[in-house]
Amino acid sequence: MSCAACGIAEDDDIELKTCTACKSVRYCSVTCQKEHRSKHKRACKKRAAELRDEILFKQPESSHLGDCPICCLPLKLDHTKSNMMPCCSKIICAGCEYANFVREQEAGLKHTCPFCRHPMAKSEEEANRTNVKRAESSNDPAAIHRMGARCYNEGDYESAFEYFYKAAGLGSVTGHYMLSTMYRNGPGGIKKDKKKELYHLEEASIGGHPTARNNLGCVEEENGRLDRATKHWIIATKLGDDIALSSLRVRYTRGLVEKDDYASALR
Repeated sequence: MSCAACGIAEDDDIELKTCTACKSVRYCSVTCQKEHRSKHKRACKKRAAELRDEILFKQPESSHLGDCPICCLPLKLDHTKSNMMPCCSKIICAGCEYANFVREQEAGLKHTCPFCRHPMAKSEEEANRTNVKRAESSNDPAAIHRMGARCYNEGDYESAFEYFYKAAGLGSVTGHYMLSTMYRNGPGGIKKDKKKELYHLEEASIGGHPTARNNLGCVEEENGRLDRATKHWIIATKLGDDIALSSLRVRYTRGLVEKDDYASALR
């Protein structure tokens, strides 16, 4: 392997560094990378887009919710079928939560978290205090996102944006999704930004968020790229999103989606 600009070969004294965007060429120095930029820019941009698409269009193994940490079964997209514990930020399915409640009732035990056994909050205010404490002490992205959601519901969009931004930076898929909606709708004076909306939709989609994936399909259709939109709707449908399935069905009946594509989403 040699430097793409000057051609010097890598040895014990010279370490070549890979282009972080395309991963296809290497340079011996920053100077060589800058000098080669004009020749490499077009190919780099094309290859970087290809690498991004490889990640973007990979079917996630499960939705962003993952599995219940107790029974290890996939969590349903219906949020009424599960609940996030403020003490440990674990999402527990309704079945495991009910089984824990029955066990406690039969044994005369105090009501505790089904996962970490921390005493359950006796009021919403106590649950919120526990959530705030966890967010501040452990930098928990789920707890931080929950604080953002509470601010958003109360109409404090500026604080909500800050919490979602921090949560997304810590890996919260739902944080990315909420940022995409705020960049699209611009609530509370938040500046609309199509480019940032698309970025956060992609990040949420990669993380397995079916609604983000469906919305990304809609954005691609708006941009005249129905082939990409179809791929997104197929992935979202396989994750259990009914709206994405409806989008595919409507476009299939109009002859805009191939029969094989529609059938693959139903498998």
